Amino acid sequence: MKRSLWIAVVGAAALTLGACGQVKESAPAGTLPPTSAAQAEAKTTGDGLVLKWSEVNGDEYGATVGAKAFKEKVEEVSGGQIVIDLYENGTLGDEKTSMQGIQMGTLDIFRGNASSLPNYGAKVIGLTGLPYLFKDMAQFHDMAVSSLGQELLDSVDQADCGYVALGWMVEGPRSLFLTQSAYDKLGKPSAFSLDMMKGLKIRVPETDLMVNTMKGLGASATPIAYSELYTSLQSGVVDGAENGVTSYLSNSFNEVAPYFIPDAHTFGCGVVLMNKDKWNSLTEEQKEWMLEASEAGSEACYEYNQKQEQAAYASFLEKGVTKLEVPDLDKWQEACQSVYASYSEEEQKIIQRLAAGKY
Repeated sequence: MKRSLWIAVVGAAALTLGACGQVKESAPAGTLPPTSAAQAEAKTTGDGLVLKWSEVNGDEYGATVGAKAFKEKVEEVSGGQIVIDLYENGTLGDEKTSMQGIQMGTLDIFRGNASSLPNYGAKVIGLTGLPYLFKDMAQFHDMAVSSLGQELLDSVDQADCGYVALGWMVEGPRSLFLTQSAYDKLGKPSAFSLDMMKGLKIRVPETDLMVNTMKGLGASATPIAYSELYTSLQSGVVDGAENGVTSYLSNSFNEVAPYFIPDAHTFGCGVVLMNKDKWNSLTEEQKEWMLEASEAGSEACYEYNQKQEQAAYASFLEKGVTKLEVPDLDKWQEACQSVYASYSEEEQKIIQRLAAGKY
């Protein structure tokens, strides 16, 4: 779907979207650290405008592939007038540090998770991270390229929390994985049912939605920084964690948590975020280039993840991974209904559109 300059013109016509909520683990809503004029102005060199992009994952991750496609496209269409400096593997910090850096203007672009955005003031887009909302990656992609997908991106700008959302990065379903010790304590089951979740310490991102989802499933949700996850699994601080299968393998979590449970409780809803003041400092032509590049990055990420997800499952045997099927998935879905009950009437309307596929 070809996009034009939607940031300034959409307004609130399509959705009645809330303003900034309470910001957690960063500056309170309405009191964001001021971005100085020097920070807000796009940095330039003799070769053009240079934008700094942070990504917490490495080369083999879909969002990184998408970021590289974005970089290639924007440098191509701008004739080198816009250059992306891409920093992978959390070089510039973890998700929390990067999200705060975008708000403060010390970082230009970051691919964040939609389910994390409510913690920073943009609540509505986080609805896409609700449990068991999408059946597969293709359905999520259909939403992302629809008018509703655009409305949800626009809601980030409307929340006025320091971000502009340029596009989606469709990252696939997130599922559980367990350490050897946790598997042994469960009696070495051949399948994994909902009752086995009770009391398990499961690492989740530092977001209310993921904490509530794991609690709904009966687990003890344990927020831990992504950069600390490998050692937390290795040392037994947690019994398991959840993420997409490609991230699970590309970050070698299979080495310390070799049991994978494809419950697909939510989807990785990546969002390309840019500092709002930096965006506003761009010319209209530069904005068009950025939006065109965002479309290219989004499609590259989606196509890569579709292929890699199948390849990842096919590689389980050689990588020493045991897949534990979920025989009672309907019970998992029922257990998460309490997560849906906490949303407002207006938010429920959006949830209904998402659930019904009315994009």
